[in-house]
Amino acid sequence: GDGQFASSHNLLLPDAYATGNLTIVPNAVVRAVTTDKKTGLANGVNFFDRQSGRELHAKAKVVVLGASCLESTRILLNSQIANSSGVLGHYWHDQFYIPNGVVGVIPEARNGKAPRGLIGGGGVIPRFRNLKTREKNFLRGYACDVNPGQTPDAKYFSTWGAELDKQISEHRGAAIGTTVMGETLARFENHIKLDPKVTDKWGIPVVNFHCQYGDNEHNMAKDAVATISQMFVDAGCEILHQNTIMNRCGRSMHELGTCRMGDNPKTSVLNKWNQSHDVKNLFVMDGSSFVSAGAQNPTLTIMALAMRASEYLAEQLRKGDL
Repeated sequence: GDGQFASSHNLLLPDAYATGNLTIVPNAVVRAVTTDKKTGLANGVNFFDRQSGRELHAKAKVVVLGASCLESTRILLNSQIANSSGVLGHYWHDQFYIPNGVVGVIPEARNGKAPRGLIGGGGVIPRFRNLKTREKNFLRGYACDVNPGQTPDAKYFSTWGAELDKQISEHRGAAIGTTVMGETLARFENHIKLDPKVTDKWGIPVVNFHCQYGDNEHNMAKDAVATISQMFVDAGCEILHQNTIMNRCGRSMHELGTCRMGDNPKTSVLNKWNQSHDVKNLFVMDGSSFVSAGAQNPTLTIMALAMRASEYLAEQLRKGDL
């Protein structure tokens, strides 16, 4: 229901709508930002009505893209604007995940014998690596979700049949699952680009992904599994399973960096206000503006940057500079 979680639907849009200055156009699929040929400024967007299939145009004094990292970048690539730097679509990065890199067992909890109060709720181990000095053979660091009270998956036992049933029954609620979340470095070679042949159902070119994790991420993953395993052992747990295999790129759905901000227009797409260097009345307010990630989720930072950029935009409009 409304109000259970903070979201734009229940927190931000109602106030904006109440001003009478907001028009919401549902079922709109944006194809491109349009520009004035004389001034080079953005003057609106072309979009398809998802139900009728008609292509329409919305006029705008300022265009703000906030369609999420990959979609905002795709719109700009399809618009063929804001890329004098040549880095639009490059420096893709996210937050890598290792699901159940470590699975531990609490010995006292086997066979349903956990006393009340032994197993609490889930927790998180915040980043502790490379905080002040570089300690390891990788840059940055990782965090870890810890989920006690789990029943281990059958795949963690090297047996089957009646013996497997016995093992699962014995370990019901006695395991600790983990999710390692590591910071991925932004690299130029990790990029997205438009597919030269494939389009979506509205005829808009889709994006191709050219992304992989490097030595830094793999070294970090190995350290995470080894260190968290040692923590578990030191806490009196047994190790049931270990693996250092990260989910594929993008699995965390925390894509960042393909429309990066920076002071130098030759190496960045946006300035520090999320404003295009090339098209001054174009803003991009989502994760695509990031130049680095973190071990933590990016949502609150995306919102903070959007608020900050919006205040700047409002001030520029007040001054008549846009």
